[in-house]
Amino acid sequence: MRYVYVDLLLLINFFMNYIILYLTATLCQIYLVPWRLGAASLLGGIYALLVLLLSFPLLSLAPVKILVSLAMVVIAFGLADWLDLLHQLTCFYLLSFLTGGATLFILHIGQASSDSVPWWSLPAAVVASTGAGYLVWRQRNQYVEGQNVVKVKMRFDTTWVEVQALIDTGNRLCDPTSLLPIIIMELNALIPVLPAAVLAMYKRGEMDLGEIVHLEDPCWLRRCRIIPFTSLGRERGLLLGIRPDEVCFFLKDRWQQSKPTLVGVANQDFLGHYQALIPPSLF
Repeated sequence: MRYVYVDLLLLINFFMNYIILYLTATLCQIYLVPWRLGAASLLGGIYALLVLLLSFPLLSLAPVKILVSLAMVVIAFGLADWLDLLHQLTCFYLLSFLTGGATLFILHIGQASSDSVPWWSLPAAVVASTGAGYLVWRQRNQYVEGQNVVKVKMRFDTTWVEVQALIDTGNRLCDPTSLLPIIIMELNALIPVLPAAVLAMYKRGEMDLGEIVHLEDPCWLRRCRIIPFTSLGRERGLLLGIRPDEVCFFLKDRWQQSKPTLVGVANQDFLGHYQALIPPSLF
């Protein structure tokens, strides 16, 4: 008699779905929300369980499988325009096929019987899919870094600021509280959006925490962060960081939304045809 351990089957499917969705988010540069990935993985696990336990042929039809996978992607990453959704689905399917193919290959070379699955096959498949995902992610990063200079635009309330930005592999600055990466931007590029009190503070050439704390606009007060940094010739510097409402990069002939980030205001002009320094981790 063949036994099926429902809890083990659900756990394995949940774990594999989570890994594949995590890799999909990494390749597509999507901000990760763990509970959303968990909910989508649980949906996939329940579906696999129903297909196995219920004698209901409709569940195994291709349209149903596509709808379930579409629901998993939307739950995991949220609603997106059709191009982004197509990109997410493509990565999800490719990684799923890779994981399934790796599992079948490992079972074949391990000469496992059709009635049993060795415990080491799934971890090995995860390692294979993770390795392939890493290679694709690294190749994508090398492509982006090869672009060197990109357009970036960011929104503060209803005002947009658009500049040329250099992808700077040396920019590893991040906010110590939220751990968000930081785009360093020239003060002159942000003049249209900065409050008068902040501009006056930069004009005096000093970082006055009192003026930032007592900003009249509560919206701007919530945006501001004080970021410590170390640079050549300056061991204990302070940088004003501001939180934009939206950041987009112009890549592959279209605007693509960035992951959450902060903007560090630098009171200097950069040499070259750019006004901002972008960390590669945002791509």
